[in-house]
Amino acid sequence: MSFATYDSLPQRFAAEAGWRLRCILQAVIQGFRSHSALYTLALGTYAAGFVQSLWLGVPLSLSLVGMVSGTTFVCLLLILYLWLFLEFIRACWTGYATGMPAAFAAMKLRVLDNILAPSRVSNTFHAFVANGVFFVGFMTIKKNIPDAVPFQWDEAFMELDRILHFGVLPHEILAPLFNVPAITFGVNVVYNLWFLVLTGFFFWQGFRKDDTPLRQRYLLSYLLTWAVGTCILGTIFSSAGPCFYGFVAQGTNPYDGLMRYLADANAVYPVWAVPTQATLWQSHLAGFGDIEGVSAMPSMHVATTILFILCARASGKRWLLRLSVLFAVLIFLGSILLGWHYAIDGYAGALIALGCWKIIGWWQSSRGTAAA
Repeated sequence: MSFATYDSLPQRFAAEAGWRLRCILQAVIQGFRSHSALYTLALGTYAAGFVQSLWLGVPLSLSLVGMVSGTTFVCLLLILYLWLFLEFIRACWTGYATGMPAAFAAMKLRVLDNILAPSRVSNTFHAFVANGVFFVGFMTIKKNIPDAVPFQWDEAFMELDRILHFGVLPHEILAPLFNVPAITFGVNVVYNLWFLVLTGFFFWQGFRKDDTPLRQRYLLSYLLTWAVGTCILGTIFSSAGPCFYGFVAQGTNPYDGLMRYLADANAVYPVWAVPTQATLWQSHLAGFGDIEGVSAMPSMHVATTILFILCARASGKRWLLRLSVLFAVLIFLGSILLGWHYAIDGYAGALIALGCWKIIGWWQSSRGTAAA
């Protein structure tokens, strides 16, 4: 190799890097248009939260948003590292690369042409930015629900639960099967896995290389479900949930037995719902804290698991659909058994998610971009 060739390598690298950066920048700029509906939802929710914070004289809520955003970013890095590691193993195992230099060359191509493809970078950028902007407004509105509309629906939802379940409260129906500390521990483990599954679905669609109609439908339905569920209906039907029933409702607390059982179970196996609920209520009383926002109606845990089912079904992945259905059932049961929600919260969350999915589907059809 001549000296001239060596001298040209930095220039060639700089030229290629500059070309790739220009392609990425162009894709990101173009992506603002294709993600305009997503930004409309995000900015609208942010604006609503900002106006509400001015009205109530409180600051925008950033504490939990920062924690969630940081966790999401760390998860993204872990997924990228895992992806690269698996690609390297695959390159060596399949014989695609003969030797370490060739394996690293294959990884380089994979990184540049797939992971760092302009369309994927653009899709990821817009999904994460819109999501971050949305949740600043969302968390502000959720935290402010008790100040805007004091808790007043808990007794009505408790009575409605009793009517819908033939005179018996749902947790009393489930108690003979599930009120075993080891089972409660397992239910709480699954319930806490919800955030990881939620993040996984968001990565799956947000980090896609192609901006498919399914990707747009899931992301739009995702934000719309949170907005309609908590920001609108959660404010109108302000309620605290069974675990806080004794603090907000008059008369006998029908959930005393459930809460005593959970406290006893926590002494045998860790039931994280018990200390989390205590921390959440203390943050509510203080007006700030590590965990903020008391709002039971509707159950967004259940609502988002319905979106998982709908997304899995639309993707044609039967194995994922089966797992999503099982997960949704367990989350619904956990929301009741751990005292977080009335059963009616879960039913409402499911209907809201279905409605938002249908609305976005109709909107896409009207524009000729409906998902399969």
